[in-house]
Amino acid sequence: MNTVRMYPQLDHQQIYEEYSDKIHRYFRYRVKNVWDVEDLTTTVFIKVYSKLEQYDRRHPFGAWIFRIAHNTLIDYMRKKRECPVDQDMFCSIKATDEQELPEESLLTQETTEGLWKQVHTLTVDQRNVISLRYLADLRMNEIAQILGKTEASVKILHFRGIRKLQQMMTVQN
Repeated sequence: MNTVRMYPQLDHQQIYEEYSDKIHRYFRYRVKNVWDVEDLTTTVFIKVYSKLEQYDRRHPFGAWIFRIAHNTLIDYMRKKRECPVDQDMFCSIKATDEQELPEESLLTQETTEGLWKQVHTLTVDQRNVISLRYLADLRMNEIAQILGKTEASVKILHFRGIRKLQQMMTVQN
């Protein structure tokens, strides 16, 4: 989806509706305190709205807004010196809101818990790529712009991270 065409006038409400859940999910994965997650999400939108005139449309809007979110998170981590969330907290995060039968939900939850418990063993760069890809639902080129890396290096980080997770999950089962 080309965000520039979607937001020809960059309407605040449309921006919030499109990105608030994704940004909130991204912070929930990285921050322990739920109140801080809310504050960080709000801070991102305040920054976005105050800097809209600086958005030059050379990059996808999603990449631009998540770059702001990523920088906000880095500033927060530096101030708080906080570690990533406890495993129990982000095992409960789901990237989709699909309706499932109770049995499917339990199976999905168990698989998700096992998978996310292994994410902490990945490198920092791999964790960043995985979280931006699956929790924020961003494309590789957007992730590359956010992290200041080439798209090729992001794809390699993603591939290696996924491969390592697959190997760990195979050993567990």
